[in-house]
Amino acid sequence: MERKTTLEQMTSLENLLVAAHRARRGKSRRPDVEAWHLREESHLLELREQLLAGTWQPQPYRLFLIREPKHRQIAAAPYGDRVVHHALCNVMNPLLQRRFLARSYSCQEGKGTTAARECCRRLANRHRYVLKCDVRKFYDSIPHGVLSRKLAGLLHCPGLLRVAQAILHSYHATPGRGLPIGNLTSQWWGNFYLDGLDHWIAEQQGHGSYLRYTDDFLIFGDDKARLWELRTGVVAHLESLELELALPKSRLLACREGVPFCGFRFLPCLRPRVLGGTKRRFEARHARQIKEGDTARLTASTFAWYQFSKEGNTEGLRQAWATVRPQPG
Repeated sequence: MERKTTLEQMTSLENLLVAAHRARRGKSRRPDVEAWHLREESHLLELREQLLAGTWQPQPYRLFLIREPKHRQIAAAPYGDRVVHHALCNVMNPLLQRRFLARSYSCQEGKGTTAARECCRRLANRHRYVLKCDVRKFYDSIPHGVLSRKLAGLLHCPGLLRVAQAILHSYHATPGRGLPIGNLTSQWWGNFYLDGLDHWIAEQQGHGSYLRYTDDFLIFGDDKARLWELRTGVVAHLESLELELALPKSRLLACREGVPFCGFRFLPCLRPRVLGGTKRRFEARHARQIKEGDTARLTASTFAWYQFSKEGNTEGLRQAWATVRPQPG
């Protein structure tokens, strides 16, 4: 018999230590993180007592805007709350991963953008058409009531569900809606929220030529009429989730015209090409960082661009960037 996932598992010192270690990755030099870990044991014991007593409540978020890949408001939780998010995800994620289809990407080990792009490449090679779909303002539009009921069906321990709902209701993009993009839990819950759509397409409709990365999903096929029929069903399914397709980004394309997905354009039997918008955003960021004299971020950004772009047909582009640098304006 499968063991029930419980609040006691989440609040074990072993799990909280693992959560603190994961929350610290890439942030160890931040003053607030260093200060928290100087008193790590006492902080973890305090969190454990609050979680078990049911008195833990999320603290206010720090809000800021990012400009890339598009303008978004990020809600960053205090570091102690981030440890709680990791602790919850450590025990919740095995339950979620058992539900997810093989072609549901994002947030899972070995199933990041690289794996999603490779799947898209294979499907674009095999099919004539693709129905490209994108959910309008996905994270900001997720209704708390519907997601709360879904979480109640997943987490059967009242204590765990209480913690999850406290995190869920700690942020509102609009009244009763929205997940903060900066939370680890938001990434998993966003994937979970559309899991039923995956099963409807792949199992009930018997259409396996499908993949999804967060709220961006592609349905491939050779019959236009069948794809339009599936689109009607997708719209109805999203309506039941109180979501809607983003227009005009959601459309039917011929694969020979190129399939835009995760920063690349995929053409049958050819290596993918970097989308023009992706390239322009990198160039603008690169020029801005040179102007600001931010050497550390410039180096990290250039390395990230190189790692990203080498997945496609970009030898000439990368060679040009190795020798030419935009001058500050």
